[in-house]
Amino acid sequence: MEIIATLWEDADAKILVKRLIKYRDQLFTFLDHDGVPADNNHGEREIRPAVIIRKNSLCNRSEKGTNMQAVMMSVYRTLKLRGHDPIATAAQALRKYIEMGKLPPLPAPITF
Repeated sequence: MEIIATLWEDADAKILVKRLIKYRDQLFTFLDHDGVPADNNHGEREIRPAVIIRKNSLCNRSEKGTNMQAVMMSVYRTLKLRGHDPIATAAQALRKYIEMGKLPPLPAPITF
């Protein structure tokens, strides 16, 4: 690939080449496997609710807050996608934590 072979002076171009080399095997997966999209629109739509919450709450005010929101939204969206009520499931997990001293694993997807 000519882009990778070129010795770039521009710092941004060097960063791009480094990423292209690092992710070379994953970049064109969609060409080799049916059903793999060429874009990440689905992933972007999945994280949109977390972005809206972050913006509506005037963003996170610390790195700790940022990390906490990322973890909580990940758990929330995972539970929702698996067909669970995130609030009820989280409350049940906290009760188990208080009772047993450790959090239970995320529940499996509900299949219909």
